[in-house]
Amino acid sequence: MNNKNLYLIVLMFLGFMLYTQWQKDYAPTVEVAQQDTSFATVDTDFENNIPTTSTPSDDDIPQPLNSNTHNDIQVVTANNTSTNIIATVDTPLLKLQFSDQGAALVYAELKAYPLEKKNKEEHVVLMDYRDNRFKIDAGLVSDNIKFTHNDIYQTNASAVAVNSQVTEVVFTHQKPEGVLVKTYTIDPQSYAIKVTQTLTNNTNQTWNVSEYQQLMRNNPWLGNSPSFTDAGKYSFKGMGYFDAENGYETRSFDDLKDETTSVKLAADNWVAMVQHYFFAGVIPTTDQAQVVAKYRPNSTHPYLAQILTNNKPVPAGAVVDFDSTWYVGPKLQKELPAIAKGLDLTVDYGVFTAISKPLFWVLEKIHSFVGNWGWSIVLLTVLIKLLFFKLSEAQYKSMARMRKLQPRITILKERYKEDKQKFNQEMMGLYKKEKVNPLGGCLPILIQIPVFIALYWVLLESVELRQAPFMLWIQDLSSPDPYFILPAINAAAMIMTQRLSPTPGMDPMQAKIMKFMPIAFSVMFAFFQSGLVLYWAVNSVLSLAQQWFITKRIEAQDDQV
Repeated sequence: MNNKNLYLIVLMFLGFMLYTQWQKDYAPTVEVAQQDTSFATVDTDFENNIPTTSTPSDDDIPQPLNSNTHNDIQVVTANNTSTNIIATVDTPLLKLQFSDQGAALVYAELKAYPLEKKNKEEHVVLMDYRDNRFKIDAGLVSDNIKFTHNDIYQTNASAVAVNSQVTEVVFTHQKPEGVLVKTYTIDPQSYAIKVTQTLTNNTNQTWNVSEYQQLMRNNPWLGNSPSFTDAGKYSFKGMGYFDAENGYETRSFDDLKDETTSVKLAADNWVAMVQHYFFAGVIPTTDQAQVVAKYRPNSTHPYLAQILTNNKPVPAGAVVDFDSTWYVGPKLQKELPAIAKGLDLTVDYGVFTAISKPLFWVLEKIHSFVGNWGWSIVLLTVLIKLLFFKLSEAQYKSMARMRKLQPRITILKERYKEDKQKFNQEMMGLYKKEKVNPLGGCLPILIQIPVFIALYWVLLESVELRQAPFMLWIQDLSSPDPYFILPAINAAAMIMTQRLSPTPGMDPMQAKIMKFMPIAFSVMFAFFQSGLVLYWAVNSVLSLAQQWFITKRIEAQDDQV
């Protein structure tokens, strides 16, 4: 097997993986439920940024979770909803907005991530109440009293700038029986928000209280048809949950439509809504919890992921805190494990995670020294070539010896052009006589293929490389090469490699197809992220250099014999 076959195999394998993922995430179902928003009447004052809505809510309010039983979350009819922005918080990293209903987080803008490289003023908006994209809220429930996400809260902090010091933003809701104060502790240098629900019991009874938190969103990708080379097309979108005992599990949007998920979680639990590069997650502090995820077709936020903790006593006259953490931001693999165990698993490398994670670790270590993701990719490619140097050497030695036999094989082909079976017999006899194994290069290539595909997913999924510059004309490794120089370099290396590679027994049609491969790859790579094409171009050039060196060395050795 020669280097041309490597490209063909990798292309076919990559195509198969992408097609499989596409079928999983985007293939049409027999019946697709469309989001029904006909009942909603929204009047938005964009100048004041304060919309109102008269939409009836069907959000779920759970019953308290008994630590000794596995409760099903019950639906309770909720009050009418409104989205009045009563607090805006600006940090160097985030712009957050909270509504009066439930003190819910309904807007999250990621200020460090421009929507487009060329426009620094428009940022990625993960949550936006104006299109019902996404929100997080929370509440407390017991058999005696409920403080739900439908309650109306008040705050004195309508506009808060968090520039240098950790700041608390406080919301309050009062009932005759007690008071719930929600405190959001915001670090200017973090995407993690500490959430404390402080409950005061003004009655003469003990309450056994469960804390619930929920992420609700729509599916903005429904009905969209991104291009084959769109990096976000193949990234997982849906709900994920984790505990230390069972690990990380996911449910795509289609999965949530098909059935309700109800799972009891052990220690180190959390739940998240995940998309390409970014996610929002809720991390309780209790050792046990129940997560429920479902699809509600008549809601403005049809996809619900809710987590409910075990009962906690709140004695008469007492004040008790319920602590948790919300994360709203990018999938930064270096920072996420410090926030919660397993949170970095939201970076979904699929079946190649066991290879992709070490590759990204090495890539990140290189970046810590060179400070440039483009050069990090180049150096990682060199390291991979060194790692497989001996395997590649065996492959190229086999190819060089086959190249030496090419004239004699051509004579055999002409002699037995009317008898293909005889030609194959004579050719295999020649290989045996000259001690050449025509399959000698297969094993090295097969071993390398998983590494190539794993690195593809690293470059596809790592937000650290999003809009990262390289040098000269490559100023965004997550976008295609604007001048197609890298695809051209890769094509030139492939063409030169073809000239070094023997093609014994290949019929004219196969030969034409192989000659067309550099052009096909160039066209395909013209639309792929330049970071991925950079890897392929460097790999092709290094492979060409290694093959040329080994071929010349073997030819020189044979000339001396």
